[in-house]
Amino acid sequence: MSSTINRYPAACCGWEASFDSKEKIQDIFDRVLEVILNYAKQNYNILKRRKLDIAIDIHKIPYYGNKNDHYVMEGQSDKGTNHFYQFITSSIVVAGKRFTLNAIPFHKLDNLEDLVDILIKKAKDKIHIGKVYLDRGFDRPKIINVLKENRVKFLMPKVRSPTVKAWMRKSIGVKARIIEDFEIGTHKDKAVTRLVLVNDEEGIQRAFITNLRIPVQLTHHLYTFYSKRWGIETSYRNLDHDFKAKTTSKNFHIRLFYFLFSVALYNLWVLVNIVISMALYGRLTDKPIITAKLFSVVLYRASIEDPPT
Repeated sequence: MSSTINRYPAACCGWEASFDSKEKIQDIFDRVLEVILNYAKQNYNILKRRKLDIAIDIHKIPYYGNKNDHYVMEGQSDKGTNHFYQFITSSIVVAGKRFTLNAIPFHKLDNLEDLVDILIKKAKDKIHIGKVYLDRGFDRPKIINVLKENRVKFLMPKVRSPTVKAWMRKSIGVKARIIEDFEIGTHKDKAVTRLVLVNDEEGIQRAFITNLRIPVQLTHHLYTFYSKRWGIETSYRNLDHDFKAKTTSKNFHIRLFYFLFSVALYNLWVLVNIVISMALYGRLTDKPIITAKLFSVVLYRASIEDPPT
C-alpha cells in the first residue's frame, strides 16, 4: 500500500536541507538498521548462534530524468525506460529472519567486485555467514576471487560460456558432474572455482559455480540451496508495493533517502513479526503473521494520531 507510505516521509519536513550528502543519509540509515538488528539479537538471540545464508542482489528503480546523473545506470528496458538507480543489497534468506543487512547505491564509477567486498565485510560484522547466493549477473572472475578472499561459501548459476557448453556436450547422458579447478577469465582476471553440471527435476542440465564441497551424488541439493534465494524476490515486492514512497524528484539524495527509508520500514516489519510470533507461539513462523499491507496501514495511522516532531 504505497499510497499509505507516501505521506509518511512528509512528516520529516526539512530533512533535505539537513541531509545534503550521500554519506550523511547512508550513515543515518546504517544506524537505524543497526538498532533493529541489535534488538533482534539481544531480545531473541536469533541472529547470534547459527550461520545464516544471505543473498546479494541488485535492486533497480526506473528513472526518467536527466541521464547525466552519475548514479543513473543503463540496463535492459523496463517500465518504459532503460535507465535506473541501482542499489546493491545483502539480505538474510532464512524464512522469518529476512532482514536486509545493507544497501549501497551504485555509482557509474563503482566496480561491482568492490561493492560485493564491502557488503560481505559489513554482513560479517552483523551475522555469521553460512552461504552466499548470487545470480548470473555476478558471474565475473574478480567477484569470484573476492568471495574466495573473504572465505565465504558461495553458489551461483553459471553463464553458458563456450567452455561450459563444451563440458555440457561431454556430459550428455550423465545426471551430474563436477569439474574441479574450472578456470574463468584469463591472465590477471582469472579465477579458479568448481563447475557443477546437474540435471534438474525435468532432466534439463544446469550449470553452477561454487566452492561448496559436495559429493556428485548429492549435487541435486544445490537446487534446494539456491531456491532459498527466491524469498528475496518476495522481499523486493514488499519494498516496491508496500513500503516504497513514490516521488517524481530528480534529486538523487531524495531518491536515496526514500529507498533507504523503505528498507528501514521493511526491516521493522520483519522485526514486528518476530516479536509477535515469539509472543504467540514461542518460535518463528515461516510466514508473516502481520502482512506488509496491514503493517503499513497501522504505521500510517500511528503517524497521523501521533506525528513525529
